[in-house]
Amino acid sequence: MQNPPGVAGHDWLIRATPRMARPDDAACPTHRRTAMRPLLVADPAVPFRRPPREEFAFGPLFTALDLLEHDGWSVERVREELRGTRGPFRGWGASVHPAHLAWTAHSLERYVAARTREQAAAVEAGLPETKPVKQPWTWRTPRTDAPDARGARQYEHTLWGRMYTSSDERVRDLWLPSMGRAKTDRPDAELGAVAQVMAFGAPTPRRKQHAQPPPTATEGTRLPRLVRVFDVGCADGSVEELLSVDPAEARQRFRDAVPAFVTAATELGLQPGESCVDCKAIAGCTDLKRTPRLWGGRPPALARQRRSVSVWDLRLYAECPAQYHLVRRLHLNDLSAEHRGAQRGRAVDAWLDAEHAERPVRGCRDREIPEPTAVRARAGLDDTSAREAAAMLAEHRLLCPLNGLDADEQVLVQHRVTAYVPELDIVVLAVPDLVYTHRGRWIWRETKTSTRPLWERDSLLHTYPQLALGVLLFHAGALGDDPRRSWIELEHLREGHGESRLEPIDPGRAENVDEARAVIAELAQPLLDDTTYEPRTGRHCHGCQARTWCRPGTAYVTDHPRPPNPDTQTSPRGDAAPHA
Repeated sequence: MQNPPGVAGHDWLIRATPRMARPDDAACPTHRRTAMRPLLVADPAVPFRRPPREEFAFGPLFTALDLLEHDGWSVERVREELRGTRGPFRGWGASVHPAHLAWTAHSLERYVAARTREQAAAVEAGLPETKPVKQPWTWRTPRTDAPDARGARQYEHTLWGRMYTSSDERVRDLWLPSMGRAKTDRPDAELGAVAQVMAFGAPTPRRKQHAQPPPTATEGTRLPRLVRVFDVGCADGSVEELLSVDPAEARQRFRDAVPAFVTAATELGLQPGESCVDCKAIAGCTDLKRTPRLWGGRPPALARQRRSVSVWDLRLYAECPAQYHLVRRLHLNDLSAEHRGAQRGRAVDAWLDAEHAERPVRGCRDREIPEPTAVRARAGLDDTSAREAAAMLAEHRLLCPLNGLDADEQVLVQHRVTAYVPELDIVVLAVPDLVYTHRGRWIWRETKTSTRPLWERDSLLHTYPQLALGVLLFHAGALGDDPRRSWIELEHLREGHGESRLEPIDPGRAENVDEARAVIAELAQPLLDDTTYEPRTGRHCHGCQARTWCRPGTAYVTDHPRPPNPDTQTSPRGDAAPHA
């Protein structure tokens, strides 16, 4: 296949990880296609820049498990090493955040206990114990002289996780850690690729980046009789067996998975979004909107790898830099429950998304008012929250932007708007609740739920920075052709009859653009400059998913018990939290 613009190198090697078979409507086909060809590189070349903090959550945990499983360390010795670490763990890589080290120690104990329980149960069932494998398994085809229809001469399938085998090689195990609870829903195609590599792959030395593999196929000494896959939750130590098959079934599962990998390796097209952050082809992408000086930010003193920024990032960072790093970047999750106001807001959002996505388009004024029992059944809310949500949905009926909308207008639900700020090397991501057209005008609608009225003394752009970002994206042409013919709306829903409001904002007015720049610059510049992500305690500590491993946050919660009526409106300074 011909290389897309913005990349150079050879495309004859296709290397796939199991997760590349996951269905992902938001993934860019060009990004996936180039990512599966490791001998392709960005053109012009992009230098590697080590982050100031470790950004791979499982990195320190895997180093700790290597010490335990391959170097003979005890769990207590590894924990002591973690407690004494200041900077990189074991002296190499990026510096590890103190709370990240605490999470690693916690997860290490949960992981070891889970494997101990499983191995005892396996032995009791008549299966042999499995021991750690140092070199990861890889399944590789021989290199051919001529390329196939996909331009490939050689294929590799790799694995990620912790690998184990019995001393007689009859049983192979793969353990996949998850951040919260153990997962039970990994796609069949992903598990099919895992089964193939486990059954027919061989231990393979790690190669340097962009190095070519040997031309020969991998050859195992003997086929296992049984391959098993487990998912383990690092937060609670839960374990789920995802797969237990023999080589024949593994081969069939892989055959069923092949179409998903062929699609990933060959699909054409461009779809800007989160994929842009590590895409090799970004320099040649014509669909990604360039928005230089979007808010007038300055590059940080320490050059960094390309990053993404959303209003949710900015909101989390403004509350606490450590929370942004630990929850948003590392995805730490202590399984704490979401507060009631956020649950209610998410339920209202999901209800409206489903109705607005129906085709043909239908305004909510023509729909029946939902009963609290229906809202409770669909969203799993308590009685009070379900009653509040139903009342807010009733209020929305008269404010629905689809009321009376012509059938030929465009209606986009949760549409991702992406822009690239080249001087900052930042991908900006925004997901308005609804974007629609009306007589040639693009309109951006944000919906917020609250038990309190709008705060009149503060501007809407400052209270809701996603509105400010929408103003800037319209002004820069990232959505629509003319900001003077565009509009932004805030739909503020309350429970009481007649208490909800619809507030318009004109992105074509210079004073709105200036204020929006000031709002986003004030939030974004500290985030871009930060290299340590120190904790900043406050009421947000009560709902922080990483607070279990944060000493200052734990101390704050101990000294400041949660008030009886916690935050009762959806995130006032950001978009709704993304689903895990």
